[in-house]
Amino acid sequence: MFKKLRRYITIFRVFSKYNLFSLLYTEANNYYVSSKRNPCVADVKNQKNAEKLRMALEELGPTFVKLGQILSKRPDIVPPVYVEELSGLQDNVRSIDFEQMKIAFDGFQCRIDESGEQVSDFDVLDVFDSFNKVPIASASIAQVYEAQLDGKKVAVKITRPNIIDTINLDLDILDDMKPLMVKVLGLGSNFDIDAFLFEFRDLLNREIDLRNEARNLKRFRDNFEDVKEVHVPQVYDEYSNESVLIMEYMEGVPVKKVSRISVEKRKWYAKIISQSYLKQVYLDGFYHADPHSSNILIQEDGIAYIDFGAVGTIDDELRRNMLNLFYGIYKKKIDIVFDAFLKISGVYREDINVRRFRIDLDDIISKQNYSVGERQSDNYATLGLRYNLSLPSEFSTLERALILIEANCFELDPKFNLLENAKDIINQVLLKRYSPFEAAEYLQLEGDRYLDIVKDLPQGINDVIETIRGYRIERFEQKSKEIKRYRTVDTALKYIFLIAILISSAYLAVNGEGYLPTMGVVGFSSSIVLFGIMFFRSS
Repeated sequence: MFKKLRRYITIFRVFSKYNLFSLLYTEANNYYVSSKRNPCVADVKNQKNAEKLRMALEELGPTFVKLGQILSKRPDIVPPVYVEELSGLQDNVRSIDFEQMKIAFDGFQCRIDESGEQVSDFDVLDVFDSFNKVPIASASIAQVYEAQLDGKKVAVKITRPNIIDTINLDLDILDDMKPLMVKVLGLGSNFDIDAFLFEFRDLLNREIDLRNEARNLKRFRDNFEDVKEVHVPQVYDEYSNESVLIMEYMEGVPVKKVSRISVEKRKWYAKIISQSYLKQVYLDGFYHADPHSSNILIQEDGIAYIDFGAVGTIDDELRRNMLNLFYGIYKKKIDIVFDAFLKISGVYREDINVRRFRIDLDDIISKQNYSVGERQSDNYATLGLRYNLSLPSEFSTLERALILIEANCFELDPKFNLLENAKDIINQVLLKRYSPFEAAEYLQLEGDRYLDIVKDLPQGINDVIETIRGYRIERFEQKSKEIKRYRTVDTALKYIFLIAILISSAYLAVNGEGYLPTMGVVGFSSSIVLFGIMFFRSS
């Protein structure tokens, strides 16, 4: 309770320090995506305000730093000027002494000697040939060290002590602040704050447990096993756990620090980066979600991806729609682009101005195919902004990642065009999608299910016939009951009518004057005859 109260006080102090309460209310309500106003990226007037928010999040620590990084990947809910500032959010923090970090090795503080006895009086660092206790990178969740293991250079990633308690406390506070976040940030009605915070919580939980990153590394290595120009670190499982990750050390230069390379070589690196990333998205459906310049290293024979704490997955349906969108742009077919974008955003033709929307899509197609040296991947967020469309979070996250990929490629090749480099990947995906091998594999996997359907078909047809027959019989019986009911009512009415005539005729025969007694006798006699006829008919 007291920890939570102290944390609330810290958050309030930092927000007050940077004047964020009034700033967020004013700026977000004027510029959040659903307002359809001010979609420009470079807003000089508000750049200072965005910078204040970034500094406040950095000061508040790992949870809020990660929150800012997530928001920077959501241009559909965050104003463009804030997206630009938060995309540069760094979680580099002051490192702590290795003796405090060493607690993560507690699970290794024992060994079995030659006699089979458990021994715990050894230093875990004895496992390494050498270990540099000064971190080469220090972030809010983990620190990375350089070491030698079995004669090979390795990187050792260790989570900070008590990081889980801090993050859980912050997540609890963010959950308390949900109504305030919706109100202050001016989030549109199409934004699900509960789903967003659930996704954020899940992301943090995955990043804290380094076993997830180890699995991501292995999966990426498998996906790029046949691509010699792309390198992914190898994991040392024997010495890794949820708090420690030991992996191959990747030599190389970050993209932004590349120099003294020929123009043709730079173009070659840009092509490798773009094609390898499009492969992750459209072929594998599993991609690096934070491909900024420090996470892509330039090597002599290709590139290396590092830091796989944040990854993204795309289901088959979204991947198919995104490929159709990309293919339509590549082929300059607006109808394909139009249908694909509607499926991605989940809206119907009746919900938008179709003519205006197609004109804007045609503009995007033109930019993607003919622009040189211009960033294009945020065109879709801008279009969603203009028409107040709610794009899937996976689409928005991927779009932000593609923006980072474009930035890396522009760093290497100022005339880079993503679509030009995507043609080979598009052709590969289409060949894979419609290849005989894919069809055969599909039939093989689904063969038993279709065989069961064929085997059950006669019984199914018989069931349908019996159902129709039963329905007809039921309808016939129902109709018969209705006819019988109507006949009963009709007979009752006839008897009532004859009784009325009988009583009236008897009265006229007894009390009538002139010709009325004669009419009474005739009516009485007729009634008796009719009663007899009706009785014999009913029998």
